[in-house]
Amino acid sequence: MAFPRSPDSSMSSYASTLTLSSCPSSYISIGSSNPSSFTAVAIIPTGAGDHSPALAATGAPEFIQGNKLQQHQDPPESEPKFPKQEINGWEHPDLCSPSKQLKNVTTSIKEISRWARSSPGVKVNSNIRLLESVFSLIQVVTSTAPHPDHIVDMIRVHDALANLLLVLPKNIFPFLVQDFAQIVDELGPKRGASLSARFEKTLHDLRRSIRSGLQVLNVKIFDYTSEVVPQGGGIHEITKYLLKYILSLLDNGRSLKIILVGDEQDGMVEMETLQDAVATLISHLEIMLEKESHRYQDAGLKQMFMVNNVNFVLHQVEGSEIKYLLGEDWVLKHRNQLKDHISSFINISWESVMYCFHVKTNKISIFSSLPTLQIFNLEFEKTYWTQKTWKVENPLLRSNMRKSVSEKLVQAYSTYLENHKNKAPKLMKYTPEDLEELLSDLFEG
Repeated sequence: MAFPRSPDSSMSSYASTLTLSSCPSSYISIGSSNPSSFTAVAIIPTGAGDHSPALAATGAPEFIQGNKLQQHQDPPESEPKFPKQEINGWEHPDLCSPSKQLKNVTTSIKEISRWARSSPGVKVNSNIRLLESVFSLIQVVTSTAPHPDHIVDMIRVHDALANLLLVLPKNIFPFLVQDFAQIVDELGPKRGASLSARFEKTLHDLRRSIRSGLQVLNVKIFDYTSEVVPQGGGIHEITKYLLKYILSLLDNGRSLKIILVGDEQDGMVEMETLQDAVATLISHLEIMLEKESHRYQDAGLKQMFMVNNVNFVLHQVEGSEIKYLLGEDWVLKHRNQLKDHISSFINISWESVMYCFHVKTNKISIFSSLPTLQIFNLEFEKTYWTQKTWKVENPLLRSNMRKSVSEKLVQAYSTYLENHKNKAPKLMKYTPEDLEELLSDLFEG
């Protein structure tokens, strides 16, 4: 799956570049339960112009895909699934289901870490070859244009590598310690120093690619345009996508906080905090939603769209740790924004109906010669049947909006009937109770 990509987007895609999808999972394979039987593989070119990786035979038995090591296994992860609908040619990714190749990269690193902790006698050369294969696959990702689709996956790879670095010096790679005299004959100091430098470069490239990917995501959200908007003013797919994306980032928040700190090689001390990164993404989403709302010709439907989307963002923020990143001031500000959008929706959408009880204006001039109640009946029915097709997806919000409309309209209607007792019964089509019952069906979609 790929991040939603508009047809005219100039962003490069993994589909046109060397990607991990061209690297079968068997290219990173691990031996069975015997730590000395780790299978080492390498990526080597198969010919001029051929970017497909090929196995370098090592003579070691390959791990049979599908089998599991019987010890030190991680518990299975339960992860949310992202929507897979297309929007104008853009597909939503399943961020929490990493590609098989990146899964294997992370799994391989974790396996090395396990044996490093539990088996000091692991053969050095075998694990070095395996780690070199991991580096090669990571380079495939970091050498292409940064893309949001792989941010979460790369954070996990970075986390696994960083954890591996904590256990390597005492076990598998003693060259990372100053005193490596005992293995000089087996490794050679040059190879040890080279691999150590490559380890650091891989971590640096991952951090840089992750930061760049977040910047690309910001641009994509800010510049997003679509000729199709949600029917009935519903929640935009990009709104749902981005909030789930942010929650996936926060699942890896401890690592991301470290990654967002720039390296000295980048010429910066710090790029931004995790709070800044999340706030910027949501801010760009809000700008995009405001632009998309203008695609609705009906002013009331425009406000309905904003009500649904602002409420969704607010609900997701308040129900997660995003709230603690953005703070109470942000939450209070957006609660007030939601109230303003609801008030604007009611005033705009039911304006022509309410005007019947005040003064006949050009807003309803076509009916100006009719009695007030007849005008009301016509305007009410037109507005009611239109808004029955509009949808408020959150049940609590839907109930509150119905109540707000009902209180305002039924009160004005009842007051008019009370003030015109002599004429009203002849033209009255609805009782106040009838209106309340009808309005209780609004916004079902």
